[in-house]
Amino acid sequence: MKTPSIISWDCIDHDPIEEWVPDDPSDVEFWCNIAIGVSGEEGSDNFAVHIATNRALSRITDKRYLVVIPYYENWNHALAILHSIVEACKDINWQGISMQLSKHFKWEYETMR
Repeated sequence: MKTPSIISWDCIDHDPIEEWVPDDPSDVEFWCNIAIGVSGEEGSDNFAVHIATNRALSRITDKRYLVVIPYYENWNHALAILHSIVEACKDINWQGISMQLSKHFKWEYETMR
């Protein structure tokens, strides 16, 4: 069984995301990109994810690729939640892993299926 892992990340709206502190941690929503690969193998694919708190949900019309958190503590807290989702998507090959990941995140090759 192969295990995926987050290799890197970036967020255009809040750069660097590791230092961003929102005005209201209970009312947060933003998109970010995470690069995911298989542990011990070279390469990765990009996935976009929409992170939002419960309070921000009413403003969001498209709920695809959405990870909901109660409040935004900091990037490490949000990243830990993303890690748990990614690490649960194990399979025997990348094709199986990417199909599972694309249920949670917008895969860069999604339109090529």
